[in-house]
Amino acid sequence: MKNFIRLAAICFASLLAGSSYGHFTGKGHVHTLAETAQVFLNPDCRSTGTCDLKRFKLTTYVHEVWFSDDPNYPTYGNSAIMEYETDSVEALEKYAIVQFIKGCVFLSAEDATGGITRDVRETSRSFGETVPLCFPKWVIDSQDADPVYNSDPEYGRFHWLRWNKPGSYDNRTQRFYGYEKPKVPIVYVADHPSGAFVSETGVKNTALQFNTCIFRARDVPAATRRENIHFAEPIACFEWQNVYVYDFAKKRFETDPAYIAKLEEPSTGADPYLVLILVALAAGAVVILCWRLVALRSRAAPRPIVLGEGALLPRRAQSPHRDRVAELLDWRD
Repeated sequence: MKNFIRLAAICFASLLAGSSYGHFTGKGHVHTLAETAQVFLNPDCRSTGTCDLKRFKLTTYVHEVWFSDDPNYPTYGNSAIMEYETDSVEALEKYAIVQFIKGCVFLSAEDATGGITRDVRETSRSFGETVPLCFPKWVIDSQDADPVYNSDPEYGRFHWLRWNKPGSYDNRTQRFYGYEKPKVPIVYVADHPSGAFVSETGVKNTALQFNTCIFRARDVPAATRRENIHFAEPIACFEWQNVYVYDFAKKRFETDPAYIAKLEEPSTGADPYLVLILVALAAGAVVILCWRLVALRSRAAPRPIVLGEGALLPRRAQSPHRDRVAELLDWRD
């Protein structure tokens, strides 16, 4: 998912040199507790026709952040750098990174009886709309209809790819592909999901799983739905997670996805604006229905119509409005 204000310091920390495991920022103390790299070297490139893709790498970081305005509770979060290398700068646009996401970011609290409440209040941009940050099933992680990670409706798929000095992800020296092409064909994107922390009123939890894949760009549709996760066969994928779910009994965060499976799905609640719109539409429908019924009843009193000797039929059956009213009120003869 895209950057969140609470993890601004984490974003800064993850882009520093990987050997820095503890340092001070102007707003608090940041620890990078672990760094893990997964590398794909494309050994069977001839079978997929992708031998100009030399390398795909995912580096994940585990952070602990102590903010100066909250010295009692640290914020926990993971981040990732997604990088690939080709045999030429021209070949960079032949490939694209697509990320898939599953899980929720939610608030939890313990009530007076020991019960635990869980509510989803955080939102995220997904496929051009703002939605609750809770995906019970796997979906594509993209802000717009193009599945490519960090794509932009105005600037295209590759504009916000980053490049840097060899081996560096420092944001002070990074360049963007759309403004300046790299001399060495290595580009990357970064992800800093929302962090987890304890506060005086409750706990913010993050239970997100990711699957980050590289595809041939031509295999990725220009636009699709977030649920269309099987649009093409990836060249390679790496899984990672940002899981910190608080156990009130143990008074600590759990990081095992198996722990999440035991929890009841948090409530996303009702969108108050949507509720108001639905109420207004329902009220309008009632007014229209009443107006139509009054108009019908205000006509002349029903009287039998002679169809033939001894044959009578109620006037309602002969009304030119019958079909519309019957459809509206679901009348059946």
